[in-house]
Amino acid sequence: MGALLKIDNFVEDKNVRDQYIDRTEVLEKVKSLSMLPDKKHMTVRAVADFYEVEYAVIGNMLTRYKKEFQTDGVHTLTSKDEAFNKLTKALPSKQFVVKLLPKRAVLRIGMLLRDSEVAVKVRDYLLKVEETSTIDQKRGVWTDADLITLNEIMKDETNKGNSKWGAIRKAAKVIKKNPHAIYQKYKNVNKKHGTLEKYIEGNNLIYLNKQSKEAQEEISLVTKSTAHEEQQHNIVVGTFQTKMNKMLNDMKNISDLESTIHDLKLEVRDLKHQLEIKEMELSANTESITKKDKMISKYKKEKLTLEASIKAIRKIVLNGVKVNSSEVQDTLESEASGRKFTQDKSGLIQLK
Repeated sequence: MGALLKIDNFVEDKNVRDQYIDRTEVLEKVKSLSMLPDKKHMTVRAVADFYEVEYAVIGNMLTRYKKEFQTDGVHTLTSKDEAFNKLTKALPSKQFVVKLLPKRAVLRIGMLLRDSEVAVKVRDYLLKVEETSTIDQKRGVWTDADLITLNEIMKDETNKGNSKWGAIRKAAKVIKKNPHAIYQKYKNVNKKHGTLEKYIEGNNLIYLNKQSKEAQEEISLVTKSTAHEEQQHNIVVGTFQTKMNKMLNDMKNISDLESTIHDLKLEVRDLKHQLEIKEMELSANTESITKKDKMISKYKKEKLTLEASIKAIRKIVLNGVKVNSSEVQDTLESEASGRKFTQDKSGLIQLK
């Protein structure tokens, strides 16, 4: 990034902030820090005082960039936590909850705050570090940080059982130097001082002072925190994936159910249509039956009239019964004129 880096890049670009987040030594160059008794953390109030801004400004920033500050190791303690008891002397008597900010988080706030002169100075120092680092890299100069990093990587890789050249190649990627140049430097320092670690201790390099050790502890804490967060993230992702698979399966089942419901709706619609046809046919049949019932009723009446006439004729022919009505008598006689009647076994009159 080198000469292209500008002061606003710290505010606008998270990658830039992450690249310089370990440069916590610049904080002490700007202003003294009010650390808690554990010498590792500051309170939100102390950070607000450091940057000379309102308490709420820091609180809002911690909320807005929550994920970044979680990576830096920002966490909250309550009076129920064992570590809280070590901090009670530095806290108000009625305070039972405290949010702790490591130096990395304090530095990140300095990269983000716009309306703070102290924060502007912090970013200025970071720019100077960048400029110095760029010049040293061009000249091939070894900084104290380079030697410390090389020593840590060599020790770490040796403890893991890896080869010296494997450690040198890894250091080359981190320090961004040629592996042969790193090997030559490592060889020369060991030849003159016995070991690289003895050289670092003998020259009292800045990264071996008390503050540097605290910074390394903070880095270790953040690394553990990050690993824990990654583990939690994997658990969350796994749970989410399981829920998503279940949801997709449920959606498939719902789709199948919707298809079945659609088919059933079509069947119901068809049955309704058939029912309407049946009702129309039934209505027509009912009307026909009504007409036939009327005809049957008419025929029954006619039958009764005929039966009555036949009875009357019987009485006239067989029994000689007198009829009071002359009209009926004339009618019956007229109908019986020219006909012969007889009686069969069933007692009925049969015309011949």
